[in-house]
Amino acid sequence: MDRFLAISPQSQCRLFSLALALNILGMMLTDMWLPMVVGALVTTYLSVDAWVRVRYVIPMKKEIRELRHELVAAQRLLREEAFRD
Repeated sequence: MDRFLAISPQSQCRLFSLALALNILGMMLTDMWLPMVVGALVTTYLSVDAWVRVRYVIPMKKEIRELRHELVAAQRLLREEAFRD
């Protein structure tokens, strides 16, 4: 998932969506159907992948990181209480 690290995920979404729009526009305006269809399929995949990453994967990773910190804190508290007894 971390293929394109040079630009932010939000910028990737905009870039790939713009590329998809340009591909679709090119399909309507030119007779080069096969290269444009292939380009549209590739940019559709990249756009959907980028949007899913921004909308679901990145927030999920942040939430998992927070839950791990909470789990570690709870385990420390449990160990401290076990040593007191």
